[in-house]
Amino acid sequence: MAIKSTRTQRYALLVALAAALDGCAAIATHGVNGEPMTLSQEEFARYVERVFRHHNQVMNALIEAGDTEDTGDGALPAAEARMTEACAPLNEVVSESLSGASADLQTQMALIDAVPACEAATRTVEGLLPRTARHATP
Repeated sequence: MAIKSTRTQRYALLVALAAALDGCAAIATHGVNGEPMTLSQEEFARYVERVFRHHNQVMNALIEAGDTEDTGDGALPAAEARMTEACAPLNEVVSESLSGASADLQTQMALIDAVPACEAATRTVEGLLPRTARHATP
């Protein structure tokens, strides 16, 4: 389910990330291509927000494309399942922060590895979308 971004949602996401990463001067993770990245807490929060927004845009494009657009080889449904799994920690932290709850520390810390995996999986799905649906994403 895609979540439309608002200022309140953005603020809730950034607050959740700040709480999750409180005390971390820098976050060491990896990029989509596996290259090491070290980001400040603020940079990581912006990265998470960018990935979250892109993921939701791709989810919206999937909904608009519907099941009739699948090529028949099963690649899109399989990639969508991998994306759903990879993005689960990100979506869980955002959903819980929007409801006023707080995700457990293990889920929050999983963001460090989950966000690059979510980004990669989202790009894969985006590449498999029918050309007409891709135009809806940046």
